[in-house]
Amino acid sequence: MTIQFEHVEPPSETTVLVERVARLRSSMEWASEAIPVGVREEVRATIERCDQRLAMGVDFTVVALAGGTGSGKSSLFNAIVGREFAVPGVARPTTSHVSAAVWGDRADALLDWLEVSPDRRLGREIDQLDSDDEATLSGMVLLDLPDHDSINAANREIVDRIVPMADLLLWVVDPQKYADHALHQFYLKAASERDRPSLVVLNHVDRLSTEDAWAVARDLQRLLAVDGLTQVPVMPVSARTGHGLDILRAELAGAVSARTVAAEAVRSDLVSAGRSLAGALAKDADPQLPDVDELIAALARAAGVDARADAAAARARGAHGDLSSTWRAPVHTVERERLDWIDAATEGLPVAWRQVVSEAVEGAADLARRIEESLEDAHWPTIEPVHGWRALFGKPAAASSARKRTLEVGRDAVRREVLPAVLEPTETIHQAYRALDELTELDQEGAA
Repeated sequence: MTIQFEHVEPPSETTVLVERVARLRSSMEWASEAIPVGVREEVRATIERCDQRLAMGVDFTVVALAGGTGSGKSSLFNAIVGREFAVPGVARPTTSHVSAAVWGDRADALLDWLEVSPDRRLGREIDQLDSDDEATLSGMVLLDLPDHDSINAANREIVDRIVPMADLLLWVVDPQKYADHALHQFYLKAASERDRPSLVVLNHVDRLSTEDAWAVARDLQRLLAVDGLTQVPVMPVSARTGHGLDILRAELAGAVSARTVAAEAVRSDLVSAGRSLAGALAKDADPQLPDVDELIAALARAAGVDARADAAAARARGAHGDLSSTWRAPVHTVERERLDWIDAATEGLPVAWRQVVSEAVEGAADLARRIEESLEDAHWPTIEPVHGWRALFGKPAAASSARKRTLEVGRDAVRREVLPAVLEPTETIHQAYRALDELTELDQEGAA
């Protein structure tokens, strides 16, 4: 027979992220009580957002045009699209809708998720009037957001909702308001902290001399560095004249064609969640399971298994041994062993994790009852004293064998209850801890 090996492709970045999000969700279900409420809500929102974005696939790249009043977002949107679609000018301060243009196939599910109204969607089909490089934008979903500094609170809420959902943020600023405190403090700095893929466009440079335009660009670059966006370039553009538009479109085409921006946006969300979680975890802690055989032996002894084993050994030697045991596992003894287990299982972890393990592990009263019932139902070995000439030399061996067999049956009965009631919940909590801890290390992975 010829052995054939099937080539298995390595997991894609998307597959890895899907698995990581699934582990994070499972971990939070088990260990959420060990996480501060504020962090817990943030992480759960991140899980939901990443889950939904990955479910949409990463074939489309969502690019959001964000900026303040007068920055010229809609004019820039039109310039990139090459069609008049959004309404620039006087309507901008009160515009409260998100407009979307899609290059290539329809992206209705994605736009539904982004809550873009059907009448604000434009399918950007390539025609003979387009240049040859228009197809390089295939797969891009371009959004024109309301102004982040709108006096209308509902507009700001739309911006705050969509910004975390976008794969690439295209921040549009104008020469007069590029240093706006709200933009830098609440958006650009936050984008840096969350490692959100970003581009910054200095629009309306046609209103400045070349010297002044570069001076503003340099100062804006300095402010971005203060925000932490040291790797984000400033791109001087004029939506009105088309200056710099070809460079901007080339940047967008590169991001879209790489098909990694959406995955990188999800990864940055997970990095941010990991940073938030770090405070709920202990640095360099690696939870270890205590010796479960030791716990089983102690609980079996407390319930009377060892006493029955001694009686079995005595009967095998020909002495009186009472094997009519009534099983009693004292709750206070079970609780002591249970607490010792929890202490050992959470050594080195924050205090909150001890409570999580304690709640996951079976309570002492129920565990004692389960052990007693399991011992009652066990198939105990039949022990008969040795007779005749064998008794002269075989008593020690027979007694040892009887004791061993009885201990095995009793401890196996206890093991059947301890594994699902104590060991497995503890293992699950440890796995949850490690999955969350793994998330805190994503930042270092990216730096490496």
